[in-house]
Amino acid sequence: MAMNYKNWATQIKKGYLELCVLSLIEQHDKLYGFQLIKLLEELGISMKEGTLYPLMNRMTTDKVLIAKWETKEIKGHPRKFYSLSKSGTKLLQEMKMEYQSMVENYLKIGEGK
Repeated sequence: MAMNYKNWATQIKKGYLELCVLSLIEQHDKLYGFQLIKLLEELGISMKEGTLYPLMNRMTTDKVLIAKWETKEIKGHPRKFYSLSKSGTKLLQEMKMEYQSMVENYLKIGEGK
């Protein structure tokens, strides 16, 4: 079977989106889902709720994120805020280093032409 661009792009984006979500949560200490979607959109990264919430649930189950419902100082309904756990912070640092290494290696390849 021939390599398919769409499948390749899906795999690349999956890891990239996880990195972006964790990085934004780290920068803001805690965020709720809609805030994340908005921040990603402002950066030109499209993510639908149907993609974000299962990702957040999986990362919470994997103990990468801590989820906490908050009602204080919020008008309207309670919101589930996500923050990084200690293992999530460690994972994010490892992901950042790996991503940086991948980009640097790719750029080196590009310079070879």
